[in-house]
Amino acid sequence: MAATDPATNVPEQNAVENNSENVDVRACFHPGLLDTVETLALSFANSQPYSHQRIAPFCAEPLLRGVREELQRLHYTAKETDILKYAQSGDLANLDGLGDAERSRLSSLQKLRDALYSQEFRAFVSEITGCGPLSGMRTDMSASRFGPGDHLLLHDDVIGDRRVSFIIYLADPDTEWSDSQGGRLELYPRAPGTWDPALRPTAHISPCWNQIVLFTVLPGQSHHAVEEVCAPGVERLSIQGWFHFPQPGEPGFHPDQTAALWAAGAESSLAQLDARSQRALRRTEPPVPYAGADAATGSPLTPADRRYLSRFLSPEYLDTEAVSQIAVRFADDSHVQLAQFLNRSTADALERALAAADAQDDVGADPRPRIPEHGTGEYGAWVAAGPPVVRRFLYLDTEADDIAGSAAADPATLLLALHELFASASFARWLAAITALVPTARRGLVRRFRCGLDYTLATPDVDVAVLDAVLCLARCPERWADGAVGGYHCYVDADPDDVSNDGSVCRRADDSDAALLSVPAAWNSLLLTLREPAVASFVKYISAAAPASRWDVCFSYHHAQDGSDDEEEQ
Repeated sequence: MAATDPATNVPEQNAVENNSENVDVRACFHPGLLDTVETLALSFANSQPYSHQRIAPFCAEPLLRGVREELQRLHYTAKETDILKYAQSGDLANLDGLGDAERSRLSSLQKLRDALYSQEFRAFVSEITGCGPLSGMRTDMSASRFGPGDHLLLHDDVIGDRRVSFIIYLADPDTEWSDSQGGRLELYPRAPGTWDPALRPTAHISPCWNQIVLFTVLPGQSHHAVEEVCAPGVERLSIQGWFHFPQPGEPGFHPDQTAALWAAGAESSLAQLDARSQRALRRTEPPVPYAGADAATGSPLTPADRRYLSRFLSPEYLDTEAVSQIAVRFADDSHVQLAQFLNRSTADALERALAAADAQDDVGADPRPRIPEHGTGEYGAWVAAGPPVVRRFLYLDTEADDIAGSAAADPATLLLALHELFASASFARWLAAITALVPTARRGLVRRFRCGLDYTLATPDVDVAVLDAVLCLARCPERWADGAVGGYHCYVDADPDDVSNDGSVCRRADDSDAALLSVPAAWNSLLLTLREPAVASFVKYISAAAPASRWDVCFSYHHAQDGSDDEEEQ
């Protein structure tokens, strides 16, 4: 960012504008590019799902090859949060602060930066996008390296006074990029009649060599994501940056310029996207209270309870002494993980059914990682949950007419029985014995997280303390154990005011001090966690390299200590 004169509070002209006067701007770009404004502006205005423009070839070939060589020598920092996983360089906009020797090793990169932020190119971008004047003082760009497993989930780039986003692709110039390798830019429309992003993208742009993509930053509209790179041995290299609104002292500056933009899309602001109405899963019931005879959930297990529970639970979890020992662990730690929770016959039947469903839908890394089609597995009683700015997975509609679904391998009937188990008063009494908490209401889902598609983000979603019970059913547990393929369930310290929907900001999940508990996906493992209102949880994006879908039964229970019957959003 430009320095500011304290006497006038006006930014001084920064080095970029000075340097650009010494650069042959037109020679930096593909011949004739800057003379194609009318054609590109028409294409930009007519593009879908929102206005954007892909330009290829974009840059002078020798210059961009020089830039690529210099980028490969830079240091990159690995970043991983609930919303992203990739490696990023430092600030590329302020190269002038480097010493002469360092600048000389980045001469191509500096030339490209100066050309991008030159008056001539900014006018070119402004005319194409119709966005008005752009700042030459505020520069903002960095490089990213996406290797196998790396991704960036849905966001809209709305931060501060950003006006136009750009991405320059620098994949291997001598090898054609294949769509099967992943790494495509995904553009998402709005869901009909709402400001929510749709569940599926409608445009994809492969990260091929020597192209730039431009789009205006629009609150609640410029939703995009970077598909996971799923091919071994490839790297998606790019420069991403932003043109900003004019700064004080620059032509076109208006004190209320960002307010005018937000007013034009007030309904679609990030505040709206982060609203409680978006966190709630549509078509699910509110917390259901235990009533009548079922309300006595603090009483000991009855013989009828034990007979019912023994149909599902491993015998050790109905043993009085074992339950007492587990209760001590929970009292000490406020969480406990119970391995081999379901009995052998139930677990074996589930494993066969889940394996068959994954095989039928062609989900899983074997024989090779791949991104499945959006819509995979959406049949019968399985419904896609969104919006993807907060979550994407499939859940079992327990009220569906044909719960068995339309596919022969659909395990819905077996999973419905587990849903009924977790909703039962018998299970509530068992929970009370383990946790010393008396459940008063419950709410839950059976979920399927598909490889290469699904996740939840760390969005604060409760106003009172709740007891979470998550039965994870991830086959091939040894391949999930290190978290490299995602799927881990993470609890983080999170304040609603600190959580951003934008992947350009390191969310609190990126702070090691904020991670309170992280549990790898496992087979037949129950996690019980007492979650306070200031704690958020997420299931990390499931990589295309994962061996199978991550299925789970996920319930939250209000309990008598809440002192509140407020609805909990799950």
